Amino acid sequence: MTQTIGARIRLLLVDDHTLFRESLRRLLESEPRLLVVGDFPSAGQALGALREGLQFDAALVDYDLSLEGEIAGNGLEFASRLRMLRPQVNVLMVTAGMSSQDLVRAVRELGLGVFLKSEPTAELLLAIERTARGEQWISSRAALALIAEKDSSEERRADRGPLTERESEVLKGVLEGKTNKEIGAELNLTESAVKAVLQKLFEKTGVRSRSQLVRYAIETQMEDR
Repeated sequence: MTQTIGARIRLLLVDDHTLFRESLRRLLESEPRLLVVGDFPSAGQALGALREGLQFDAALVDYDLSLEGEIAGNGLEFASRLRMLRPQVNVLMVTAGMSSQDLVRAVRELGLGVFLKSEPTAELLLAIERTARGEQWISSRAALALIAEKDSSEERRADRGPLTERESEVLKGVLEGKTNKEIGAELNLTESAVKAVLQKLFEKTGVRSRSQLVRYAIETQMEDR
């Protein structure tokens, strides 16, 4: 489901860490645009509420959710069950970190958003808004972690050609969430030079924006695994 423009964003929280969940709820409810309609410590309770008709715009689910009873596994298994009950549900997986294998599954197979707990509050609020609109939020740090295993000397697909060292450095900056100015300062380049490299990256990868470039990097890593 996609959030109605102008309406408060209805949130479902599922996290078995009571202190974190309650703190997160207080934070979210301090925002006028957000409304927590469900706050559950277990997958079973959350699924029961869904079966009874609970409506929400976005679900924040803890990756390390301890599951028992009808669902075995972690937060990914719960998210998978959510999708079975509500195929169009918008889910943001909240995590301190996950394996690249689970990250691939979350992003590609389940179509979940991923937010790292180490990221700032402002980023979380933006991630929630994007998720409620039906967009798939992927933390820049999560994306960077995913492609970090890739050998930097390995060529990209032949039809698009390998990235130069400079292009790889700028791409790394983009994945870290840095601005053109910050990337330029780190690489001793002018902002114009960084923009020129980005344009070359756009041409090589066939994308039109920074967010699409991040997605391309993730997809390339997943295809090469």
